[in-house]
Amino acid sequence: MLYSVHFFNAFALRKRWFKMEGINSEVARVMLGFRAMYSGDSSDTQEWVKVETARLTDCLVQAISTADKLALLRSIVRLKGGRMAREDVRWEFSNQELEAASRFGLAIGPVAVRILDEQDERAPEGFWTAQNLDLSSRRYREHLPPDAVLLRHTEHSDYRSEGQKAAVRSLVTMPMGASLMVCLPTGSGKSLLFQLAAARLREKSVGSCVIVITPTVSLALDHERTLSAIPGLEGSRALVGGMDANIRANLIDAFRRGEVPILLLSPEIAFGSAREHLVEAATNPVEKLGPLTAHLSAVFIDEAHIIENWGRTFRPDFQRLPGLVQELRAKNGDLQCVLLSATLPPSAREVLRASYKSDRGWGEVDAASPRSEFDIVIQGYDDTQARLHALDFVLDRAPRPLIVYTTLAGDDGDDRGPRDLRLSASELYSRLKDRGYERIALFSGDVSSNVERNQIVKDWAADKIDVVVATSAFGMGVDKANVRSVIHACLPDSPARYYQEIGRAARDGRQGLAVCLFTDANKNNVKDDTSHARSASISSWITRDLAAPRWDAMVEASINGRWVDEKRVMTIDLDAMRRGITLSTDHNRRWNMSVLNLLQRAKMLDVVSCSQEPNRFTWDVEIREPGLLAHDPDAVWERVFALRDDEQERARIEVRQFIRIMRQADKTCVLRDVFELLQDQRANDIPSCGRCPGCRSKGAMPGLAAPHRVLADIWPANPTTTPLKLPPGVTLLIPRDTSFTRELPQLIARLASVGIEQMLAPDDIATFCAEAFVFSNARLGLVVRHSSILQNPDGISRLPTALLLRPHETASKRILEAVKQWSRRNEQPDPLLIVTSPNAEFEGRRLDQTLSLRAPYFEESLEHFSIQETVA
Repeated sequence: MLYSVHFFNAFALRKRWFKMEGINSEVARVMLGFRAMYSGDSSDTQEWVKVETARLTDCLVQAISTADKLALLRSIVRLKGGRMAREDVRWEFSNQELEAASRFGLAIGPVAVRILDEQDERAPEGFWTAQNLDLSSRRYREHLPPDAVLLRHTEHSDYRSEGQKAAVRSLVTMPMGASLMVCLPTGSGKSLLFQLAAARLREKSVGSCVIVITPTVSLALDHERTLSAIPGLEGSRALVGGMDANIRANLIDAFRRGEVPILLLSPEIAFGSAREHLVEAATNPVEKLGPLTAHLSAVFIDEAHIIENWGRTFRPDFQRLPGLVQELRAKNGDLQCVLLSATLPPSAREVLRASYKSDRGWGEVDAASPRSEFDIVIQGYDDTQARLHALDFVLDRAPRPLIVYTTLAGDDGDDRGPRDLRLSASELYSRLKDRGYERIALFSGDVSSNVERNQIVKDWAADKIDVVVATSAFGMGVDKANVRSVIHACLPDSPARYYQEIGRAARDGRQGLAVCLFTDANKNNVKDDTSHARSASISSWITRDLAAPRWDAMVEASINGRWVDEKRVMTIDLDAMRRGITLSTDHNRRWNMSVLNLLQRAKMLDVVSCSQEPNRFTWDVEIREPGLLAHDPDAVWERVFALRDDEQERARIEVRQFIRIMRQADKTCVLRDVFELLQDQRANDIPSCGRCPGCRSKGAMPGLAAPHRVLADIWPANPTTTPLKLPPGVTLLIPRDTSFTRELPQLIARLASVGIEQMLAPDDIATFCAEAFVFSNARLGLVVRHSSILQNPDGISRLPTALLLRPHETASKRILEAVKQWSRRNEQPDPLLIVTSPNAEFEGRRLDQTLSLRAPYFEESLEHFSIQETVA
């Protein structure tokens, strides 16, 4: 039998399983002891209220300022249904606090503290309805049966959704050297993928590692915090700018020695100081000297949707990542690449497919569905004071913890005059400080150093901060489950940003509040939030008049032009200056990068690698279009800027549609329409949310939670390393116990011994199958319940499979119909054992006369097909 120490971290066996024959009582006692480590039910509302109240009370005890104390107190009273005995507050109110209570919508009497039933013109439309307490769980939690590979390598006892399960299945079955793109809703557990990948690799080889490219420091640090608590992955680290030189050097050395299972870093660092170490790690360990045993086996790119947007000009290193992946694959052809995101608009999908497809294979998992946890409030204002008053009102009353987002970091050098109706993060932070808040933090690129950012992420996770004022630099993927409110004091510059940022709230599946208060004067020469969103979406797009001279200058200054395998390779000096520029700065280099990125997107060249020599900024590019080097490349530039114009027009249309949705929020389902923009789905495929301005105005009720829509590519069958002795095609197997109630563990062990890696099982025993698979020699031990097959008959891996079938069950006929369709399309798992009663029939005839042409085998005969080699 195969035993893995990892699975003991969280093995969740049921007691009744041990009533089956063949389970040693001592093994049962040990496993039940580990079962006790896993407890709790996230759907228990009373327990959730108790925990949240206790957490807020702890924050209240730490609070000093009147504003912080009363805002937290309101959140507690709200959880208690709007009224709380004064004696339960456990502190004596000062006169100042009693006088200030009404500002926070509280009435403090001699007996009770209650939330006021206010009528205030400052309240945005729909705020009162949206903030009404709803204690129901708002997330569809499927509790899908685990796979053996999940139980062995993680602390999870089930999957959150069909989408998460499909993503794990695609990950563990993907070919070596292949690429995979995964789109799962926020809060659905995308991080499990790189955690599981690293854990499996570490079991095979202690020096194996993965890297995770993250867009923000806060996300990298948040992942590091989470990984530090996972057995076997505690050594995972985030490599971020601003680290102490000694700490940074020690971290790099630990990574090179193979002591860091997961290294988190930004694209800039991956291309900068860490690049040579990543290339070294990708090199076969036998080719390296001494203790450098790190072996880089996979690259994960988190929040991949921003590559298409941020990568154009803001952070062009994002669009260089395909070149880095190619460079690493030159050292390790088996390197896998996985792209993760919660939102992938069509334009982003096109860029990712074009940039990351591999000759070894390309797969996609799409389980995106709109989040259902939010009560949405949206209101536009034609002057800044009205918006400020509404913002003050909401921030004093919104449930804690909360994030408030703005578009601008600071004043940005603009004339902040009366015709500028925008609000910067620094301005809002100062306003909140002036209004008495102390348990707050400002997180923006212009204000916070990396040391401060690290501390903010830690304090936020530890509930030492109740409010974070931020730009988009904060929060992308940061997994604080109990954020209750997200307030936008701006209009986000894209539907993707809006959806991602409200997705920071309610990640625990409970009620979340999403409020957007933006300025919309709709006047010429006025800088309001709508005009800013419109201009930001199409700004920083280089024109042909500037791009062509920049390219000519780069070609003229190119270094070491050469032919490599019939391909023209050039080393581009990023300090090359077009006519009119006398000094190369970082600004000049970024525009040169943008030109190269544009040419790469147009498939005119590939950025292969970059030089990291001191004070020398160069990229190696491979020319794909010889016309780029012609004396008259006008035709080439026509093609390039046709692409550029198309990209810009798509961005313009997208933001125009988004602004229309937000301006007319009371006339449509905002969540559905925004999600439709992001996922390119038809509106009638998505139910109304029932919790936005448009749904409230129509009286639409929230729909019942529904499972995610899952579309997942199935990898082609890979030849097993150990040849199977089972006959190909469909074979019938007669088990000793046709009810699968008494001898299931022995049956699973026998099936695994002949090479079965996937079980299609009745729903009631699916989890038992996974638990039994853990103790077998199955490498993966995937388990699919019958109801999942009926929902998605085409979502079955091509692994050697056993179908456990009870003929009398209503689902059995439909399952067999799916098997017949697989056979017709030649898409069935091979081999496929149908494990059932000898009396089972399909279409009025015995199964060995319809689905299989050979006589049935009995369970005991499996020993003749056993594989001797134990799969690791």
